[in-house]
Amino acid sequence: MERVRGVDGLRCLVTGSAGFVGSNLVRALLARGCIVHGFDKAPAPFDDPNLRWFRGDVRDEEALREACEGVDTIFHTAAMIETLTYTPKTFAELVRSVNIEGTRTVLRVAGESGVRRLVHTSSIITASGDQHRGVSEATAYSTAPDLYSTTKVASEQLVLAANGESGVLTSAIRPGGIYGPGERNTLIGPLIKSLKQGAPLVAFGDGSTRMDYTYIDNLVDAQIRAAERLVEGSPVCAQAYFVTDGDPINTGAFSRTLVGDMELDPRSIRIPGLVARALATAGERVVQVFGKPKPPVSIVDVQLCVRDSYFSIDKARRDLEYQPLVDTREGLKRTARDAREYYDSL
Repeated sequence: MERVRGVDGLRCLVTGSAGFVGSNLVRALLARGCIVHGFDKAPAPFDDPNLRWFRGDVRDEEALREACEGVDTIFHTAAMIETLTYTPKTFAELVRSVNIEGTRTVLRVAGESGVRRLVHTSSIITASGDQHRGVSEATAYSTAPDLYSTTKVASEQLVLAANGESGVLTSAIRPGGIYGPGERNTLIGPLIKSLKQGAPLVAFGDGSTRMDYTYIDNLVDAQIRAAERLVEGSPVCAQAYFVTDGDPINTGAFSRTLVGDMELDPRSIRIPGLVARALATAGERVVQVFGKPKPPVSIVDVQLCVRDSYFSIDKARRDLEYQPLVDTREGLKRTARDAREYYDSL
């Protein structure tokens, strides 16, 4: 029985291809000789003779249908990363529409277009919300009420349930906090901007808890490994996989190490978990009523810092033959070089 069917040289579609994860995945696929269809509302971040760029929204069937023409494999990375629990109703509806209905549309068009494989980029947030210390994918889905958890759970469930429909085989990858050189919007970029503005390095909780992080090269490697193993009868079909550095670390220690590698020495403060949660809740309630300003941290952000939230990658090691290419210490060193250049440029 066929166990692995490579993607090298095939035509692949990457949704969210202008984002941090998507653009790194595009580069990796191009390096394998693939013809890549990039699909994003934003313009292409770079040019390549084997890159075809399609501007559009993942909820737009016609735009997606054009981008899916001749495609063998889809990597679905497009999503709105919004972790607020309390937010204006119209904004919540937008996030749900993009993350859930957008995924539903991608699946439908994939089936109609003859796509054979689809790898969905999910998140450890789908299983978080409680204390988790090295548990497997068998743990229950999160029931946390925030926008990111609810929409990521729903979209992952859609993808896994669609396996085999219209001939499309599906799988989902659950990374931890994604970081690496060039990350500007979620973990690294906001931290660097706040430090440049003179803000202190803030840590929540007592410093004893740990969370999973995923260096970008590790994530891209796992996404491609999952795609290559989506063949009939494979254990990868309809399955989700935690993919991390396999090296959980306290969130405050993660930030301090990065900043130290950048050769910066900002003042630092530690905020107790209960106080941090109260401040985050107040900030979310303000944005819920007035629509702005967006709080610097959400309730979920705080919870990830004050609870253990790390998972076993044994299933990925077994089924995907995944092994982290870069450990967190090395990943932070590589990230720090780019982050320092970014800091100096601001």
